Amino acid sequence: MTLEAAFVLPFFLFAVLNILFAVNIIGTQSRMNAALHQVGNKMSFAGYGYGAAVGEAVPGGLAGVALTEGYARGQIVEYVGNSYLEKSCVKGGAGGLSFTGSSVMGKGDIIDLRVSYRVLPFVNLMGFEGFSVSQRYYGKAWTGYDASGSVSDLNEEDPMVYITETGTVYHLDRNCNYLNPKVEAVPAEGLAGIRNASGAKYSSCGFCKASGAVGEAYITKYGDRYHWQINCPGLKRTIYTVPLSKVGARGRCSKCG
Repeated sequence: MTLEAAFVLPFFLFAVLNILFAVNIIGTQSRMNAALHQVGNKMSFAGYGYGAAVGEAVPGGLAGVALTEGYARGQIVEYVGNSYLEKSCVKGGAGGLSFTGSSVMGKGDIIDLRVSYRVLPFVNLMGFEGFSVSQRYYGKAWTGYDASGSVSDLNEEDPMVYITETGTVYHLDRNCNYLNPKVEAVPAEGLAGIRNASGAKYSSCGFCKASGAVGEAYITKYGDRYHWQINCPGLKRTIYTVPLSKVGARGRCSKCG
């Protein structure tokens, strides 16, 4: 029994150490993942803060945020814990973390944080030297989108254009007045004498018909209908961005085309 125990015990201890090694790897990955997301999200919001605070103080809580790879590295190491990394399975501790391939505020205001490191077993056996681990945060800085964008080249293979669900034309400019009508309230009794930008009269909307012309009506400069309700579907515009090949029988907008 003593001989059998002496033979089995090393294998048992080796198995336990490997289980602990696996648990340590999972714990390290979890902490690293949380750090990447915390730092990445903070930097994403800072992208908005720096973009919006032109000539003013950066919003509270972001004054110490620098949109650099060096800042990201320092924050990630601080979040995970330098002492934790030195005692973990990461080869070289905090110094063993590589951020090669990371980029901050690249094309499209993208924040791409990449960290790679090598994990080592507690006991080297038969030349096993651990393996490499890579983790990544990929996100866009909260800078919004370019609402003023327009289609500049219809000669592209299949450019993106703007349409509405019930519209009969497609638009090249996202800010076209036909897509973003300005609603104006006018006295109902004066509708007969009001003309739109084309000189045409306004007629009653088919969605929000009313029995009497009292109070206020709502019109748009380029529309040809008057509305009795500000939330009338005829005043709303749900804009879709689609390839030109998908517009069907719609023609080109006479204003932005």
